[in-house]
Amino acid sequence: MVTIKDVAKIASVSPSTVSRVIKDHDGISDTTKKKVRKIMEDIGYSPNIAARNLVTNQSYTIGLVLKSGIHEVNLNPFFSDVNLGVSETCRKKGYSTLTTSMTDDDALLNEVKELINSRQVDGFILLYSKKDDVVVNYLHEIDFPFVVIGKNIFDINDGIYVDNDNVFAAKSMTEFLINEGYTDIRMIVDNDIFAVSQDRIEGFEMALKESGIPTEGKILKPGKDSEMLKEMLDDVFNHNAPEAILTLDAVLNAKVISALYQLKIRIPKDVATATFNDSLLTKFASPPQTVVNIFPKELGKEASSEIIDLVNNPDKFKRNITVPTEIIERQSTMRRMSDECDCVE
Repeated sequence: MVTIKDVAKIASVSPSTVSRVIKDHDGISDTTKKKVRKIMEDIGYSPNIAARNLVTNQSYTIGLVLKSGIHEVNLNPFFSDVNLGVSETCRKKGYSTLTTSMTDDDALLNEVKELINSRQVDGFILLYSKKDDVVVNYLHEIDFPFVVIGKNIFDINDGIYVDNDNVFAAKSMTEFLINEGYTDIRMIVDNDIFAVSQDRIEGFEMALKESGIPTEGKILKPGKDSEMLKEMLDDVFNHNAPEAILTLDAVLNAKVISALYQLKIRIPKDVATATFNDSLLTKFASPPQTVVNIFPKELGKEASSEIIDLVNNPDKFKRNITVPTEIIERQSTMRRMSDECDCVE
């Protein structure tokens, strides 16, 4: 079995240095940390978490908290990509992860309390940001370490928040569509209770206003039912068909593509489509979708680095971290291709 002494010997450092690298101690240089972690990975060394728990009274586990049902979590690539970034970073730093996901506020809070009381986690990453959130309020009240992947919309000024600038992202995408010649654009929203949804709506409407385009009637809210979405689109295209549709995320976008296909509405010949979060759902859609890449894996990496640092340095300066976004243009908004390819018909 590979031991910490084996790692130390290959790295030409002391076992105590390896131990401090595992704990992500501030006193070790980034060069040494990188060198030791690579050797650990190369020779297959895994820290004995159970033994460390007995010595340090830590669980070396980070809890991921999602305000979503299991079906939605499994369906939405955003969550899996964030989780990948979190897991990779935690593993390199000697931590494991534990995920809890519920839609009911009280049930989610009780689960969080149980994880804390049973000392199963050292800190939490919350994958959502919502006004008057009971979990955030509780964690802040008991001063338990947490990081939010989302916007700081709470009456709390000492938290750590990792997010995209979603107002800017939505504004940029809307401006891109307008510059491509699409002026009648509708945004389809299936849930507007979270800060990310509200920010994207704000950015969308901001771009319309700055271009002198009326915003009234441009936000469509069919709910989460696919049949209701199809009926709404059928009604919209029979009375006042838009030139482009911007959806709130890739899962909703996939539902829109399916509904348009059933209604025999062609993309991009009859309507352009665009969305947020690049994934397999957007890359391999028919046609491939123009998208704002929000880099969810990077969100996960940043959040996990911050929470581990906070767990080990409780007096860490709190801050907001913004992960940049970029627009990726694909066939779903390319009017010039529409005469050559009836991609959805």
